Amino acid sequence: MTHNPTRPAFKLFTAFLVSSLAISIPIGSTLHLPAQSQPQPSANQARRQPAESVIQAIRVAMKQQFGVQNIDIVSVSDQNWPEGCLGLPQEKEGCTRAIVSGWRIVVSDRLQTWSYRTDRTGNILRLENSDRAVLPQAVARKLIQYVARDTNTFRSNLKITEVKAQGFDGCLGMYEAPNQACTKIFISGWKAIVTSGTQTFVYHLNSNASRIVQNKTASGAKRSIRVSFQSFGDIQTIDSKVIFQSSSSGDLTGRMVRTVLTDDGKLTRYVSSPTIRAMPIVIRTLSRDQLSDFKRMLETQRFPNFNGLSYLTDAALADYPTTTYQGLNSAMQFIDLEKKNMPRSLQQVITQLEILLKPMPPTP
Repeated sequence: MTHNPTRPAFKLFTAFLVSSLAISIPIGSTLHLPAQSQPQPSANQARRQPAESVIQAIRVAMKQQFGVQNIDIVSVSDQNWPEGCLGLPQEKEGCTRAIVSGWRIVVSDRLQTWSYRTDRTGNILRLENSDRAVLPQAVARKLIQYVARDTNTFRSNLKITEVKAQGFDGCLGMYEAPNQACTKIFISGWKAIVTSGTQTFVYHLNSNASRIVQNKTASGAKRSIRVSFQSFGDIQTIDSKVIFQSSSSGDLTGRMVRTVLTDDGKLTRYVSSPTIRAMPIVIRTLSRDQLSDFKRMLETQRFPNFNGLSYLTDAALADYPTTTYQGLNSAMQFIDLEKKNMPRSLQQVITQLEILLKPMPPTP
């Protein structure tokens, strides 16, 4: 047998290459709800896992509430919840103020996913978006098959992350243009949020999934954005004279900044806090053409298709404000840390409003 002096060096290089690849493989991160009481991961998150009793409590809850027998654990994150309600207090509910150590556990039946919050033992258990609907298995399978074809994505990479029961008109609730012709017959169905490995899609479907349509306006957010039907705080109805309104609130100071565009072209800012109530400031007055252009932009970007949706980020903290946009009888929310990863239509609306809010150059 011929001796090869290069073989030991080759072995060392191979071992180095394998270990380098192992180190470079990214570890998937868990996406958390940036609610007004956002929990903070504890330092030893990677070293701890929930007891079997915690997982069993979730299995029992899934079977009782949704009739789901078999679930997979998608992700587990060690959390310190801000109070005894695990950051999900119900209306008029009293919550103990002590920090509660526990878990955020995402489970799946391989079609749909659910996110649970628990204490360390599983005695306290809360479902995020507890009023969410659940698709029948046959409908969920049809939706996943349709989305796979529609987006050219492997079915195994798709998960239904949230569902909302919805009644539609003949257009399945899709806005295309003002005064569009839609049959007035009532169609029961759902809105569904589906995620792939890279982005999120929003779909409207009827009760048996014989009709499915992608809400392309609201789709396309990158996976760094968590798309949800959950709203944060009360969304007040705007006056009939308001064309568009932007409200930013939720930081530690309790400050709210509200910018209102009315049908007379006035763009007015209101700033308030628990200790300050400033006078309204008229930023500028739009001409008729400018006002018409802005309204046309909202219609072109099909802003009503965002109605009822929120776009959150895992980077948002409890002291980062949430922005609410209202216009064309629609309301939606987002946290603007990752504007570039939002749907393109939403990016356009944000950009156009920013242009209107820029200071006017001084008159010569």
